[in-house]
Order: sequence, then C-alpha cells, then structure tokens
Amino acid sequence: MPEGRAVISRKTALRITSASFPNGPEALARHLTVEVLASPLVGVEGWCVRGLKTIVRLNSSSSKSRQRFTLSHELAHLVLGTEPDIATEPFRSDRREEREADQLASEFLIPDAQLNAQLRGHLPVDAKTLTRLAKAARVSPVMAACRVVSAADELGLQNAAVVFFIDGREQWRYSHGLRFDENAASALLREAMKHRPSLIRVDNQDGNLVVGSLIDAQAYQVLLVQLLPADDAAQETIEERMRTLANELFGTDHSFRQSVAASLGTVKNKCVGQSLSQAFDYFMKHYPGVKYTGAKGSKLQSKEGREYLRLYLQRWFG
Repeated sequence: MPEGRAVISRKTALRITSASFPNGPEALARHLTVEVLASPLVGVEGWCVRGLKTIVRLNSSSSKSRQRFTLSHELAHLVLGTEPDIATEPFRSDRREEREADQLASEFLIPDAQLNAQLRGHLPVDAKTLTRLAKAARVSPVMAACRVVSAADELGLQNAAVVFFIDGREQWRYSHGLRFDENAASALLREAMKHRPSLIRVDNQDGNLVVGSLIDAQAYQVLLVQLLPADDAAQETIEERMRTLANELFGTDHSFRQSVAASLGTVKNKCVGQSLSQAFDYFMKHYPGVKYTGAKGSKLQSKEGREYLRLYLQRWFG
C-alpha cells in the first residue's frame, strides 16, 4: 500500500466495521488484505509496516481488548492516510494525527449505530452502561468511555472527558476542550470514590451539572466526566432507577432478588431472538402466580415490579 495516502474512504471503512460489529477491525483488515501478526513486544503495543504487503504487529502480551484497539488505531492511519508513531498509550498523544487516529479507531470498534443502540438516548452515562457497551463491543470500559467523549455532541452532552489518575493525582485527560483544574478533578474523584457505584452530580454554576462516574481499570483510577444541562443531568439513569425499584420490591430480601435474577436469566435463554415485549410476556406468564405467589407475586405484578422487569430485560432485548 502506498505511504501517506488513504487506501479506502472513511465512509467505506465505517460501513464495513459497522456491518461486521463487533468484529469490525478484523473485517476491515481482511478487506484491506492487511496481515496481522501478534508476538510479545517490549515497551510498545504495536506498529504498522507498509510496503508491497502491509503488516500490523501487535503485542500478544497485552489484553485482547488492547490488541484490538492497537489494530484499529493502525487501520485508522491507513484510512486517514497519515503516518503513525509506534503505538503506546491510547488517547494520550498530543499529535493531531495520533488523536485523529484514536478517534477513528474508537468508531471502528463502536460504530455510531451500535453506540446509540446501547445507550438508547439515556443520559447521563453510568459505569454499568459503559460495562455493558464494552462487553458488547469486546473493548475495555475505558475505551467505551473514550468513545462517549468522542461522540459527546451527537449524544447530547455539552462536553465530556475521561480523566486518568494515579494515587488520586491527575496524569492526563482525553477531552475535546472540557476545562477544569487538577484540584477540581481530584476533588471529583474523591467524591466519586466515596459514593461508588452511584454517579455524583456537582453544580457547575452555569445552568449545567458536572456528572462523574468511576470506571473499572487496572493501571489507573479513571473517571468519566460529563457536562449536561441541569434538567438532563438530574434524571435518574437506568441503573439508578433499577436500584430505586429494587429497594422498593426486595428491600433486604436478597434471596428473593437473586431468585428473580436467575429467573430472568432463564427467560434470556428461552427467548433468544425475540423482542422485549415477548420476553416480558413470557416472564409474566410463567413466573408471577406460578413460581412467585402471594406477596411476592403481587410485587412483581405491580406497576413498579413491571417497570423493574422491563428495565432488567432491556439489557438483553432491544
């Protein structure tokens, strides 16, 4: 492949990766006849060699999700027609070409259609939603959070950032211009850790709220920061609503809650390929009044019970 020239249009590349989700980067590599080789590397995550045959080298010592991001990043350079650096830490470079490749790589891994399908327009985005998105896309929760940042405008966020900390001190952040000082970031992290897994909301004194959510990560403490209009930010997320409903339905009866979760898992397996309404109807036909009688059955058939069950099943059924 020629150096410094795009080998395929961005639009075509995104169409290929979207159609092949969650295996978009792999499908794009096949389409471009790129050979992908993985072996242990020291100090780097990978690189791309262009010539008569284009080869992408990946660090097999890294996690599968990290290798997939490196592949996506190198493919993004091919699509953009830009010269890559040796791949190291994602979303950290100050070079415009690297930041553009990081953003396009995230779109290859989580295309717009799949991002919107997973989030369903619900804001703010919380950690559990990111975890489900990451699992569906076969990426890390941090990568999923960075994708939310890159799509902030399209999702309806005023702005967003992913902030990386070590021992409570900010190391760097990935954002498109969301500004706040290091002390404010560290204070936000402390509050998020104190209230985990709940979101924290802080008045930004301009009609907006700053919403913080801790993200599971290994090497760093990572915080997703979202800036939203106060009315939008104050709304309960799906996970917050489910916690509220669970407290009303189950209280301290953990065995009842676990039993319902197991029953819903059975419905997931029984109703593969069916709609949310069909899965919900199956549960209501086979469980309340059958397995769950008396007060327990009545709770599941109540308005709150039905809402909880639908939200729970919505995780698996569109």
